[in-house]
Amino acid sequence: MAGGLPVPARAQQAQAPAQGDNSQKKLGLQITTGLDMLYDDNVYRVDDRSEDPTADVIVTPSVELGYAHPIGRHEIAIRAKAGYDQFLSEGQRSKLRLDGEAKATILFGATCGLTPRAAYRQQRADYGDLNQATENLQRFSTLGADLSCERPGLFPLAGYQRDTTRNADRFDYADQTSDTFRGGIGYNKPSFGTLTAYYERTVSDRRKLAIKNRINAYALRFRRSVSPITQVDAELRWLDVSSDSAAVGDYHGLGWNARLTSGIIPRLRLTAETERSIVNDSLIASGFAISSRYRIGGEFAISELTSAGLYAEWERRRFRQDAALRPFSISADRNMRLGATLQRKLTDRFDLMLDAQHYRRRTDTSVSNYSGTQVTLSAVLRF
Repeated sequence: MAGGLPVPARAQQAQAPAQGDNSQKKLGLQITTGLDMLYDDNVYRVDDRSEDPTADVIVTPSVELGYAHPIGRHEIAIRAKAGYDQFLSEGQRSKLRLDGEAKATILFGATCGLTPRAAYRQQRADYGDLNQATENLQRFSTLGADLSCERPGLFPLAGYQRDTTRNADRFDYADQTSDTFRGGIGYNKPSFGTLTAYYERTVSDRRKLAIKNRINAYALRFRRSVSPITQVDAELRWLDVSSDSAAVGDYHGLGWNARLTSGIIPRLRLTAETERSIVNDSLIASGFAISSRYRIGGEFAISELTSAGLYAEWERRRFRQDAALRPFSISADRNMRLGATLQRKLTDRFDLMLDAQHYRRRTDTSVSNYSGTQVTLSAVLRF
């Protein structure tokens, strides 16, 4: 979708591939062009109960190149996408959008694989987290590798990831570098599924604020296809979070990430998911945010070429911060998104998509509240 979506700014959040994107599913070179036209009736995220919001249309042409190639047992995959968000009325908000990643799968032994990867993303920050009418171009990068020897029975796993976030000069207090180390052991049995136990440590350094946040996570993850039409992926974590700042404080409690997908009703695919996590990267909190998110959705195949969907998402964030470093007038917020989608496959290479979404944010102090509606028409052409 085009820029301007009211999603709270999160660095290193996994980005779902755009609908109709098959660049990672086919070998060789894949070229995809897209055109998004997005209408947003509140581009500056103002409180429409007290002032008149500004509406605009954002047109985003984009091109994406994908390349996947096997090398013996191994494989490399590269994807690069560039788009330009052009605001028709508020032209000063127009920005270049970049998104790319490269990864390789290196197999050795009977079942072991090493997956190095690198990614870069550049986008305009959402006004909802800026809380002021000032532009901020965010740049995110990731470098890491995962090692796994998944097979029936016991197997080891390990991983490392380095994430960086860079902002415009006015928001450089939110610049940070995070290092994550992971190690554990898993158990796989076809009739049971896959159970993984691991330890993960993340250290996030905000040098401008001289604050380091540390997360020690002890996790259990379970994945299983209950049937050919039902999948379960659930993770439970105990989180020990600490900060160099006494004002930010610590957090000790449960975290989780669970997703249930079912196609038990013919032509209807239902999804329910919930997550509680610690978000180190925030334009609001000088420390970290405790995020609880819930989402339900359904997609109905009207025909082989047409599908429609509904979704609803709720999120609550509690911000841990040191007011002496970065004073903010809110310490918690609630976000809601309700939407509907319609997708039509015109040919094997050409898709049309329509997305309508209503969003709303409420804060604990009623400062920086906003709500609005977006409608996006997208066209995707694959070569």
